[in-house]
Amino acid sequence: MVPRDIERNILKILNLSDLQWNTVQKHRERLRTVRKQLRTLSDDFAASKPSEEKHMDAYLAYNFPRNFMEAMIVGREVVAHAPHICSKKNINILDIGCGEGAGMLGLYYSLRDSQGFALTGIDTSALLLRKCRQLTDFLFTERNVHVTLRKQNVSNGLLPTKLKFDIIVLAHSLAEMYPERIPLRFIHRLFRKVTENGLVIIIEPAVRQLARRLVDLRDSVIADRKLTVLLPCLHDRECPLHNIRKQKEWCHQSIRWQPPEFVKIINQGLNREISMLKFSYLVISRKDFSIRHENQYLVISNLLTEKGKQKCFLCTQTGRQLLVRLNKNRTASNELFGKIQKGDIVSVSNAVNKKGYWYVAPDTKIRIQYSKHF
Repeated sequence: MVPRDIERNILKILNLSDLQWNTVQKHRERLRTVRKQLRTLSDDFAASKPSEEKHMDAYLAYNFPRNFMEAMIVGREVVAHAPHICSKKNINILDIGCGEGAGMLGLYYSLRDSQGFALTGIDTSALLLRKCRQLTDFLFTERNVHVTLRKQNVSNGLLPTKLKFDIIVLAHSLAEMYPERIPLRFIHRLFRKVTENGLVIIIEPAVRQLARRLVDLRDSVIADRKLTVLLPCLHDRECPLHNIRKQKEWCHQSIRWQPPEFVKIINQGLNREISMLKFSYLVISRKDFSIRHENQYLVISNLLTEKGKQKCFLCTQTGRQLLVRLNKNRTASNELFGKIQKGDIVSVSNAVNKKGYWYVAPDTKIRIQYSKHF
């Protein structure tokens, strides 16, 4: 769920503070304008023409909550798998291409147990930075949060600062810097400004081309052996989806969420599918801090139901693995198989290795070790 204070401040900036279902008529013209901007924003995105600066209200109302939640989901997973980040008294976060600040704000809300935060946002747009300042001024009256915003172009990865950061995040901004391939040297340059145990987090839309660029970067990082991919992968072999591109497969997350009521109101007449967050991401570090266990796998498909059975695909060191349970084999031991969702981390014990798939027997143990879903 988007925190209530985030919702309130978005609506305040949009001059829609009292927007509810029973006040829709009052704000009819304002909503019509936002919806019109959203249509243009979508057309421009499809044509690879970034235009959020021209349609900031629409972006703030519709895209910001989604981008915020994606960053918050990734932050929660970082806490679960690399808990050393939260052990620091003060956390220094840099958001490159911050726009309105969804990346650093989402991470802040997922890491709030730490005592202090320094958030730095960099963007080339003075207008977007101004909007980011409005949001952060509303939110951070607390003494333990310091926010710095700078107008800079750092597309070469060279950061003109002596500071080092615990987390550098690029949330929906990398495609504007590098429309084609993401250079590995850019990532290495970023790590010059990352603390010894720090992280670089990249979040991209789930569009096939952008997601596959991220997979290419992941495999380059692994082959280079100077850095480690912590998440979402649980192994350091080549991505299992890398060689099955002809089957129109690519690694991305599909997470069900509860959109704010104002997003549902804005969506009236647009009729978009807003119940799922779809994105791709990488978390990179110098060392492997994640807590990994044998026989744990990332679920990379939805749970597929057919007559008499259910199945899903897992990401394993040896490739994409099909896991199948016949309905007749359902037991208390494997009961949780029926609750598996894409993006979950599951443990599988005593599965039978059949030709081309793993077979869930009555004594096979299935456990959901971590879920991104709310």
